[in-house]
Amino acid sequence: MYFFTSDTTGEKAYEEFFMGHETLDFDRFQSLGVIKNQPDFDVQALNAFEAGIAALSKSPGPWKKADIVDWYLTLLPELSHEEKGKYLDSRM
Repeated sequence: MYFFTSDTTGEKAYEEFFMGHETLDFDRFQSLGVIKNQPDFDVQALNAFEAGIAALSKSPGPWKKADIVDWYLTLLPELSHEEKGKYLDSRM
């Protein structure tokens, strides 16, 4: 194992994939919780996201990471992305 201070893009102090108002099932699997809510999303925002990503994928490039992140943030404004310019791949 290699323990180090988190200083690369995408790493978080902890991983949390649910919100306080969601219904969770921690009994179904031994090491995994399941969110049991009905999907609740903005269809127009999802369609705009899909169109934006499709347009990026068809563009000749090079693609900019910031453009991709921006599309994700328009769909998921609560997403916490902290750009540090370093990546886990460079540590391996």
